Amino acid sequence: MKSHSEQHHLNSHSEQHLSLMVIIVLGVMTTFGPLTIDMFSAALPNVQDDLGTTTSRVQLTMSFATIGLALGQFIFGPLSDIFGRKKVVLILIAVYTVATAIAAFTSGLGFLLALRFTQGLTGGGAIVIAKASVSDTETGRTLARALASLLVVNGIITIAAPLLGGYALSIGNWRTIFIFLAVISVVIFIFSLLKMEETQTNTSDRVSFRSVFKDFGLLLKTPRFLMPMMLQGLTYLMLFCFASAAPFITQNIYHMTPQQFSVLMSINGIGLILMSQLVAFVVKYVPRNFLMILLTIVQLTGVALIIAVIVADLPVWLLSVGFTLNVCPVTGIGPLSFALAIEARTGSNGNAASLLGLFQFILGGTISPLVGLQGEASATPYLIVISITAVLIIVLEVFLTRNIHKSNTYVA
Repeated sequence: MKSHSEQHHLNSHSEQHLSLMVIIVLGVMTTFGPLTIDMFSAALPNVQDDLGTTTSRVQLTMSFATIGLALGQFIFGPLSDIFGRKKVVLILIAVYTVATAIAAFTSGLGFLLALRFTQGLTGGGAIVIAKASVSDTETGRTLARALASLLVVNGIITIAAPLLGGYALSIGNWRTIFIFLAVISVVIFIFSLLKMEETQTNTSDRVSFRSVFKDFGLLLKTPRFLMPMMLQGLTYLMLFCFASAAPFITQNIYHMTPQQFSVLMSINGIGLILMSQLVAFVVKYVPRNFLMILLTIVQLTGVALIIAVIVADLPVWLLSVGFTLNVCPVTGIGPLSFALAIEARTGSNGNAASLLGLFQFILGGTISPLVGLQGEASATPYLIVISITAVLIIVLEVFLTRNIHKSNTYVA
């Protein structure tokens, strides 16, 4: 016998499906990540010059937004269980819009950092609520198709965001990016208000963060969860370090224009999408661990090429190839690591996914500012960080491979 609440949940799935317009709106909500990070990335040198600050300090504008994205996804998912998806997300988008508009006129780095954290926090909340809204109404294959549709919309914006940021810089400065972003946020708010449906019908009366942290503790004591979690975090660290260091390396050392760098970002965005689709297809025929090793080799080849190009002062096109080889495997290694970690979970899927997301974004947000410690004209800290990260990835791959081999031996 099913409980009344379970039966009600099943009925809500069968009776309610999301329209194409709602899917598009929710898909756009998931793009607050690239809109907040990728659209702004090319402007870092311009922000540094305008505010008269150091490279490492201006890179904190990326870190604060990244950490906000992590915390927002953790906090607002449970809150939307209580107060409803639509009400919470409308408040979040409204706050995001106001913070973005104020950021366009701020003159101090400290206040800008607070606003960037607010952008990340509210944007992260919108991302997790969009995904939860789909999960509320779809199941099985329809859920898979709906989530795939979200990824298509997300991918389009991921490619377009750096180009739009580059265009904004060509007609103005970094403040123009925030004006563009505020207008985009208003449009998203209006469409969400008019088209989004309330999908959360089974509200709870309180959020048990205590039980969540208890489950976190158990997960962190589980090596089969911990190793892929760290591997996912380290491979994404390559991406975050690229986003923080590449604008300065390409524009200040290799004299790219912001528009040229935006094109490079978009090319990598296309590569990230293609890699995720390729891995999703190949993993049906190739063992996951072997596939992860191949992707790691590609990523480490990118590290070696980046180091060689910068040390030997080789042409910038080779540097671009190195960046692409280093960055694009992230959307292959990341999901494969995520799947391995989820399989070793000790509690709910939601808590495991939250911890994986928290670690990924917080690691990137705290380590990536180190790449700017020696200023805008030095790539040395970036090379040191990606070299250490590469060594740690190799060590984790070795231990993870041994662990998987032992598990298979025991099963046999």
